[in-house]
Amino acid sequence: MYLELEELYNMKTIQSKFNEDILLEQLVGNSHITSQIIKIKKGTYFSTELASQDNVYFLIKGIAGLHYNERLVVIANQKDFIGLDDLLTKEAPTYTVEALEECEVLVFERHEIMDFLFSMQEGWLYLYLNEKKHHEILVEKIQFLREKGIDRLTRTYYDLATRFGEPTTDGRILPKCFNLKRLAEIANISPNSVASFNEVLKERNFISKRGASCIVRIGTE
Repeated sequence: MYLELEELYNMKTIQSKFNEDILLEQLVGNSHITSQIIKIKKGTYFSTELASQDNVYFLIKGIAGLHYNERLVVIANQKDFIGLDDLLTKEAPTYTVEALEECEVLVFERHEIMDFLFSMQEGWLYLYLNEKKHHEILVEKIQFLREKGIDRLTRTYYDLATRFGEPTTDGRILPKCFNLKRLAEIANISPNSVASFNEVLKERNFISKRGASCIVRIGTE
């Protein structure tokens, strides 16, 4: 499907005119779209049940984790939509969303976004780009799971530190919400393996400890 569409449309044009930043701008600026900004406390869920089929969220700031079968699998990107990828499904989403740190989110009503997209001649291209992005993430996740445990943990540290770490002269301080249990879930290894691999990564000077903080030694050159 992707190749067929790319033959009809210039991909750079699609990405520049139908990306999530443009979609957010159009949604917020539309008087027919209802939205509200709310804060979700650390350790609580975006909804008490499975992610509400009635809402789509835009993560303004904070750290949110998506749980599948009660296992933390995906860490949402900041400035990104949550729930847009399954906009057309009839069944309720199979994941729950937890605020690992306090989150500030913009909440939209799902049916209003659907009405808005389908009222546009090429509104479906927003969904196409979003679905394409999640397909690429799935492929990366499959490749990730084929790697050795210590390599998966190394990539997990690098990814989380790059996206959420606080820069210091020694590298980036990992947010404390990424504890041993959560690192194990994301890297798909046991907590005991995380503890064991941590010692190896310390010897390699890839991570270091400063009190209760973990420093990932990237971006120091």
